[in-house]
Amino acid sequence: MEADAAMAVHLTSISAALPGIAHPHTEVEDSAWIRGVFARQSVWLALDGAAVVGIASCDGEWLTQLYLLPAYTGCGIGKQLLDRILAETPALKLWTFARNAGARRFYERNGFVAVEFGDGSGNEEREPDVRFERRPAL
Repeated sequence: MEADAAMAVHLTSISAALPGIAHPHTEVEDSAWIRGVFARQSVWLALDGAAVVGIASCDGEWLTQLYLLPAYTGCGIGKQLLDRILAETPALKLWTFARNAGARRFYERNGFVAVEFGDGSGNEEREPDVRFERRPAL
């Protein structure tokens, strides 16, 4: 199922970008969460043939996911997914982990500005994070 494949992309991407990060959920909880994302949010998948290699999801003005399998980073797929979400919602907000330098560079290159820095007390992983916003040009 697409939701399971998307969850695998999510977990693989996070593990590669953030070695040792806490993962406070069980497989059953992850499965229920991703099915909820598919049911309630705008979701876009990147495919290589029939294989899911990337996922982007948006809940209102919040970009809730943008993950690629590590082998697919740097190929323009993330930008394509982001552009698809921006076509629906040109003003976006998101959180990313502070130590995820690659994600931070990606968002900054694509017009996002860091507007808040957290100490990790506001997320389940207890990782310092950064809130980014992107507003459309007037």
